[in-house]
Amino acid sequence: MGARMWAGAGLAGGLLLAGGGWYAAAWTDSSTHAVCGADLTQDPVVAHEFKAMAVVETVRNTKAWEAGGSSFLSSDVNVLKDLNGTLPDVMTVTQGISNGFAPGRYATDNAEQYAVLEPGRQYVVGIETMDSDGQGPWVGYVVPAKRGVEGEVAHWREAQRAPVPSAPPCNDVVTG
Repeated sequence: MGARMWAGAGLAGGLLLAGGGWYAAAWTDSSTHAVCGADLTQDPVVAHEFKAMAVVETVRNTKAWEAGGSSFLSSDVNVLKDLNGTLPDVMTVTQGISNGFAPGRYATDNAEQYAVLEPGRQYVVGIETMDSDGQGPWVGYVVPAKRGVEGEVAHWREAQRAPVPSAPPCNDVVTG
């Protein structure tokens, strides 16, 4: 193969690579967004972040399923006391979960602010949305109720009255 053929083949290959790169970039949805969220380690932030909160007791886990690469768990709960907003006395809530590596056991990525609802136990829950594509209320915050129902009510009423700390600047930006 002569020098002209090698040069032509190299040019053609380069054009194909450049064209493929342009095609991939031109036809891919792209966005830039911050991935910072509310600091749910601070109770005043939590109390102001969720417009619906309650102390609940889990009756039973009703359904676990996977969709779109994510896992979910729905649980029937009795609302023992509203903390923010007004919730029905009984409802089915949904939360994101991970496999707990044993049949019927589940886990979450951050158990300190997002525990798995277990039957017979009491929790403080923050409801993100009352309906998530027909899945019912979506819980975005779940912690065990360690203070008893009235103790949790007093604690969260105080958190609602406390000033909300200012959020640190969000430098965690993703472009994709």
